Amino acid sequence: MTLLRSLVLLFFVFTLTAQIAVAAAPTYSAGPGDKKKDDKKDAVGTTPTYAVTGYARLTSNFIDRGLSYSNGGFAMNASFLVNLGSQLRFGFWGSNISKLGNDDDNLWLKYVAEVVVDFQTNSKFVFYVHDDHFYKTQSLNGIRYGFKLDYGRFTGLLEWQNNYEGTGSSAYYTRVKFNKKYSEKTGLELGAGYTMEYSQRYHNYIDVLGTGYYNAFPNGRLEAGMTLPSNMSQFGNRSRLGYFVGMSLTY
Repeated sequence: MTLLRSLVLLFFVFTLTAQIAVAAAPTYSAGPGDKKKDDKKDAVGTTPTYAVTGYARLTSNFIDRGLSYSNGGFAMNASFLVNLGSQLRFGFWGSNISKLGNDDDNLWLKYVAEVVVDFQTNSKFVFYVHDDHFYKTQSLNGIRYGFKLDYGRFTGLLEWQNNYEGTGSSAYYTRVKFNKKYSEKTGLELGAGYTMEYSQRYHNYIDVLGTGYYNAFPNGRLEAGMTLPSNMSQFGNRSRLGYFVGMSLTY
């Protein structure tokens, strides 16, 4: 096993172990005259300063924007974000990938910076910057800027990137998603996105996504879904009707 793959495996195992430990940790209950451990908040009071957040997700098919990044096979995504107060956070995100180019790829790593503004309990605005690095297909490396708005059951996204699918040309992506809850533990997410790019190699396309989920754990859920992009032939096996099942944990 190469050093890179060893580091990737260690990264994913540590992420999953840390999140399971957080889920299993007992809740501290303050006694009379005691202060809770999380009473020390920042000025806004929504997130402890320097708190670490993130998630780990195991899926049978890693699909993003209607395209498969794992060649129809299993993948694990994980992230670490360090919060500086309640509005600024930075860290990284990673996932194993497969057959995006001529090489047998093995890792997609993002360096992430986000600015978060909470308008009210059910609405949040996020501005983010992602520095994408692909191994071994480094021709896909690039920068993404985006805005994300959560408002009640709806989520809107607008993103720009400078190197769409290794073409060296820019592209815009916009998406709207709706979350319908049927109970405290079950729900359905429906979304549609549109990719508008400026290369001569590919055409603009629409992707639709439907995901059913079950909140099986306090900080995790089971999910199953499917996605379908238009203009399927232009990306070969990566752009076809795709199904997936998975499990995700957050902390």
